Amino acid sequence: MLGPTEHPWLDPLWRRVALVVFCGGWTIMEYALGNPGWAIFIGAITLYAGWSYLFAYKGPDDPTRQTRPRMDESEE
Repeated sequence: MLGPTEHPWLDPLWRRVALVVFCGGWTIMEYALGNPGWAIFIGAITLYAGWSYLFAYKGPDDPTRQTRPRMDESEE
């Protein structure tokens, strides 16, 4: 739906975990500050990130891995 989520920068597990933990903390902060709309929105992003980066992520050795193509100079 949103394209491949694999990227060489995200190959180390700790970076993917840190991203999901950051989003989860942001969700809790928004809820604690009394912003339920933002908490739901960021919570949905947290769930998507958790699924994409922790469960469905294909490492660099996976033959079915797809990465986003690099932009050419003309596309900037």
